Amino acid sequence: MYCELHCHSNFSFLEGASHPEELVARARELEIPALAITDRNGLYGAVRFVRAAESAGITPIVGVELTLDDGTPPPRDRVDFDRWGDRIVLLAQDRAGYTHLCRLISRAQMPNAKGTARLKPEELVAATGHCFALVSRPRDRLPFYQEVFGRDRVFLDLHDHLGPGDRARNQELLELSEVLLAPIVITNEVFYASRDRQPLHDVLTAIRHRTTLEAARPYLHPNADYALKPEAELRQVFNRYPQAAVDQGFANAAAIADQCRFTFDLKGARFPGFPVPQGETPFSFLYRLCQEAVRKKYHPVTPEVAARLQRELSVIDRTGFAEFFLINWDLMRFAQARGIPGQGRGSAADSIVAYLLGITRVDPIAHNLLFERFLHEHMKVAPDIDIDFSTAHREQVIQYVFEKYRT
Repeated sequence: MYCELHCHSNFSFLEGASHPEELVARARELEIPALAITDRNGLYGAVRFVRAAESAGITPIVGVELTLDDGTPPPRDRVDFDRWGDRIVLLAQDRAGYTHLCRLISRAQMPNAKGTARLKPEELVAATGHCFALVSRPRDRLPFYQEVFGRDRVFLDLHDHLGPGDRARNQELLELSEVLLAPIVITNEVFYASRDRQPLHDVLTAIRHRTTLEAARPYLHPNADYALKPEAELRQVFNRYPQAAVDQGFANAAAIADQCRFTFDLKGARFPGFPVPQGETPFSFLYRLCQEAVRKKYHPVTPEVAARLQRELSVIDRTGFAEFFLINWDLMRFAQARGIPGQGRGSAADSIVAYLLGITRVDPIAHNLLFERFLHEHMKVAPDIDIDFSTAHREQVIQYVFEKYRT
């Protein structure tokens, strides 16, 4: 069974020539059961890809192709970066693996100029466990990769586009596999969904090198074989290699796909915990804050106000969003203490709880606003509280959030 584990979408900017949705549609057409998107140094298309794959009944595998600093001086012109440095493909097995990918990408991107992201090999230790690694140019680093990820998680990536050096490279990998007991996988290192996208890929390559198509010829792929292929066609390409190795390469790819089960929870939301005083729960603390505030903002507290507050608190308790409100209250409290202008807006203004916490400034009782427009107990997603902070001071709020809630 052929599962493609090495695939670039157009989110590998000026490299991939097909949208994630196009790649998924083509994979479905070819009856490929699992597909990985492994864009260069980024996860920009991951959400779109996962959504499309799940809708098409295809197992999505989230991955990335990282550029590794190979020890040689990097080129002065970033257009030459596609031919500099080693490459390693990492596939997230689960949520922890996805977290590892995010951290590695941040380490590769942050210290370097745009378009020149690179990672020192020793920084890969941050991804120990929860990821599978595919390498096609391991050089002398294969033992190191095996030590970092584990022998059963590092695979030699064989791909053959009938280029002049493909067979020799793959033969070296097969020999290395025997010497260091490294398993192999077969991929097609895809850059577009179908062969008719090759001309577009050529144009993107020329743009990346800031030159004409004619002058870009040394950088262009020699043929259109970098498309998604049916399994029978890919096996035909690999019929010049030992049959046992080919069968094992396909089987290993399928086994990896079977173990990679990370997906995005696009309906739910995970919020950091909010520390409450000893003896309190998030809801009891929220309740106390609202009871203190309602006596200050309403003179007197009418039955209408009391009933509205009780109804909202009951819904918040049943939906489990007490901490969500407390976090927003905390941000407003921080901003106000430092004189940072801030204003909650949107449907959050329909909530008396948001008004009492100082998140919004509109009295929903006086303006007869409907709370259910903002939150009701049958909602399957978190409510939306938009807060605008002064652009001149926004970074202070961001740093406060990072320091307090990063764990």
